[in-house]
Amino acid sequence: MKQRDILKQTGLFLRKNSVVLVFAVLLVVSYLVSGVQMSFLLQEIVSRFSRNGFLVLSLIIPIVAGLGINFGIVIGAMAGQMAIIHVVSLGFTGFGAFCLSLLVSIPLAVLFGLGTGKILNKTKGNEMITTMILGYFASGIYQFLYLFLMGKFIPFPDESMIVVGGQGLLSTLNLQDTFKYSLDSLLSTTLQKFLLVVCILMICWSLFQLVRRFRKGQRDGCLKWVLYIFASLGVAVYSQLNEMAAFTLNFVDVPVASLIMIALLCLFNTWILKTKLGQNIRTVGQNQLVAVSSGINVDRTRIIAIILSTVFAAWGQIISLQNIGTINVYSSHEQVGTFAAAAILVGGASIFRATNFQALMGVVLFHALIAVSPMAGIALFDDEQIGEFFRVFIAYGVIFVSLALNAAKNSKVMRAK
Repeated sequence: MKQRDILKQTGLFLRKNSVVLVFAVLLVVSYLVSGVQMSFLLQEIVSRFSRNGFLVLSLIIPIVAGLGINFGIVIGAMAGQMAIIHVVSLGFTGFGAFCLSLLVSIPLAVLFGLGTGKILNKTKGNEMITTMILGYFASGIYQFLYLFLMGKFIPFPDESMIVVGGQGLLSTLNLQDTFKYSLDSLLSTTLQKFLLVVCILMICWSLFQLVRRFRKGQRDGCLKWVLYIFASLGVAVYSQLNEMAAFTLNFVDVPVASLIMIALLCLFNTWILKTKLGQNIRTVGQNQLVAVSSGINVDRTRIIAIILSTVFAAWGQIISLQNIGTINVYSSHEQVGTFAAAAILVGGASIFRATNFQALMGVVLFHALIAVSPMAGIALFDDEQIGEFFRVFIAYGVIFVSLALNAAKNSKVMRAK
């Protein structure tokens, strides 16, 4: 009987985490085939995580609200880019420019989110395709504004950012001396030191949870926190005392300031979903008829969810571009929605449910796969161009496979009921 229960639990675990497991195996195989150094892979994961984590987390609230994956974060990304362009053109640099960009992007993102939310309330049931088309439409308006009107019909303060002839912005703006690392440079360290601090914090938090549970007489769940303590101790000891591990980890730079921003958004998502507004968002996402009968203004709640997502997407794009150091004025925003959607799906989220952990796990798996897949393609086919095609194939293939696996999983759950 116990063996049967173990097999049943194992089967349930595999079905529940099928998406994550498939891409974890694919990542391991790609890493082994590519032959890249572990230090390279870790640096890529850390850099891409700090660059894209905030953007992916901006998808959670619309999913909880029943709006599906908000491909309209492309519109929020454009708001972030617009803020950077105009702040830098006025001569602001460094962390001041970063903070001012965040502030300038808020009214733009709120306005764009309000318009998006009102349109989505007219197209209930088709939100995902609507946000995708809205992204293309908004991108066309954005390009018309900055490619044709800016400089010739709309005055622009920095003439060096205008193309020769005075019509439209340059296609690429260099932010190396003005905006690059404006957040990352505030606080950074090596991965070895960062892991030590994280492990210490995890041990302290686990001890706090154990003491709190013992005082309340709640013995259930204590084993989990004990395991966290031993796991954190193991990671800390290994990373500090193993010479090879210490050597590798010391070559990886961690932008702590960007990770703090990501952690703050995780805390915000957790907090707001526990408030009355958050409960309304959950209710609307689960059943709109129940929400209406409970006196919840469904349309207003959906608009708030989209506005929050759009604002966070604008901030996420600002964080991403300060890390990259250049803006492709007419294309930097184009793949934001696709890559963020792929990442959150890889983490095990669906169009109906998403958590902070799934979003962050997805960022790690997806972007690690994106980092090693070109080298894996080159190793397999001995062609650099095929290696780049491999990257594109992975990006779009991830969305298809993730949605297919989630659909199959949901179908099994419905049949079981």
